[in-house]
Amino acid sequence: MPYSIIVDLSHREQIEEFPDFSLGDDEYEVEYIDKNEGPIDYDLLEDYDVLFIGNIQQTKDGKDDKFTKDELLAIKRYVGEGGGLFLTTGEGGDRDVPMKMGSIRVLYKMTGVRRFWNGIIQESPSHFLVNKQNVLINDLFIHPITTGITEVVLPNCTFFTITEEEVEDIIVTSEKAEFKYLVDDDIESIGIVPICVVSEFFSGRCVTIGSSDWLIEDDFGLDAGDNIPFLSNIIKWLSFEI
Repeated sequence: MPYSIIVDLSHREQIEEFPDFSLGDDEYEVEYIDKNEGPIDYDLLEDYDVLFIGNIQQTKDGKDDKFTKDELLAIKRYVGEGGGLFLTTGEGGDRDVPMKMGSIRVLYKMTGVRRFWNGIIQESPSHFLVNKQNVLINDLFIHPITTGITEVVLPNCTFFTITEEEVEDIIVTSEKAEFKYLVDDDIESIGIVPICVVSEFFSGRCVTIGSSDWLIEDDFGLDAGDNIPFLSNIIKWLSFEI
């Protein structure tokens, strides 16, 4: 039985096509909620293993990138009843949009992430690939999604403020990592902060990553390091296969 993935494009997501990759002997099927479709409801989600939301372009004005109350309840029910939520962000995070204005922070009870910081990580020379915005990780915490993975590259990445409940760091920055805040271009040391976390919400699972460009097919994206097997592990874990 193939893995089934539904990709939301109805909230101004930047990643508009799920990457073509190999799950080994297994197959996967991808369907899309297109830009002019929606709203998201439980009946739409329930037959899929994974809901993917790839880097919503948050705005303080307008409604195209905001979840309605009913959509949020539908996603909570879907994950709570055993679905998998795969959420990626990127440079700029949630643009400092408050939760009450419809920020993706509203998903925090599932993801464990309370803030996606508005800026971009700049790593130290031993922890980037070619340029300091391509975060290179070769020290990953032990978890099913990191099994067999020795190197991951996450370009144009932000970091998280996480809750203390049911959330686990999987990838963090180095002690010498810096962060360029987009609001004023100020650069400050941030040290060790989470950029990939996993969480469980009732019967379901979530994976949240601060980069989306690692899913694009280029030298610093899907083709870099062990990014393809890392993605494969994520889909299998969210589908309760590992």
